[in-house]
Amino acid sequence: MDRAAQGDAAVLDTYQLQTFLAVAETGSFTAAARRLHLTQPAVSRQIQLLQEHLGVRLFRRAGRRMLLTHAGERLLETARQVTRLAQRAEEEMALLRGEVTGRLRIGGTGSPAWHVLARLLPAFRAAYPAVVLQLEPLPPGQSSLALRDGPLDLIVGEEPAQERGLSSILLQGMETVLVAPPEPRWEQRKRLPLRKISDLPLILPAQGSPPRNFLEEVFRSRQILLPVPPRALEVADPGMALPLVAAGLGAALFPHPVLEITRAPVHLIALWPSFSWTIYLVHRSRPLSQAEEAFVRFVEEQGRVLVR
Repeated sequence: MDRAAQGDAAVLDTYQLQTFLAVAETGSFTAAARRLHLTQPAVSRQIQLLQEHLGVRLFRRAGRRMLLTHAGERLLETARQVTRLAQRAEEEMALLRGEVTGRLRIGGTGSPAWHVLARLLPAFRAAYPAVVLQLEPLPPGQSSLALRDGPLDLIVGEEPAQERGLSSILLQGMETVLVAPPEPRWEQRKRLPLRKISDLPLILPAQGSPPRNFLEEVFRSRQILLPVPPRALEVADPGMALPLVAAGLGAALFPHPVLEITRAPVHLIALWPSFSWTIYLVHRSRPLSQAEEAFVRFVEEQGRVLVR
């Protein structure tokens, strides 16, 4: 092998590092393949080539999940830094051509977040067509971790930034309404005193989730008790609440705009005094990629108008 060939063989492949990160962050060859739009054998092959190149095992199997070995854990942060630098280089060259490019990975924490993103993204895509958008649902309480250590660049949800190094922008405050079951007692009701919520069988977001934390803070500030199990029913996904309300299992609290397209046979009742369901964009304070910076600037300039 000549010296040039030896040099090529010694170069670490950034594509293989991106594949390694996808497997490490999803814990699965199958999920990584979906993220990268590849076949599972192609992902397995890239990991095999990377392990052969480095001379170490990077993953071990634990049931259905792929976990990092000690060598894989050592490689993880370096792989993130290398792929960020490679992306930054591509973005800077694109800027010289007058373009904003890159991949933007946005997490949403529930129905209100997706409602807001659905209002924002069409205009953003029209303004920045070269930016690749990747949207992912985010488990409750994972916002800070997903931005600090995980695969996401931006998060839209109920909680503002709560850690050093993260910043947030208030996107929208949406009127909260009571979603009541299809029962005769609710048919003529237009408004309900907030204190009456304590007397209802309520369907609530799971304990510790961002929407539950938000509701508890609102009611605590007004010295009103939220119902608790067994009177209340808790759901991991707030989107599950609507069919349960329609089935007569209880009432629920939702941002009114999210319910604009629902066809569930439920009654929407205003609350008095009213309160707003707040949604934030959370991002790293600095440094931002060109795509992240473009989205943050777009939200600051146009976001509040678009999501009304």
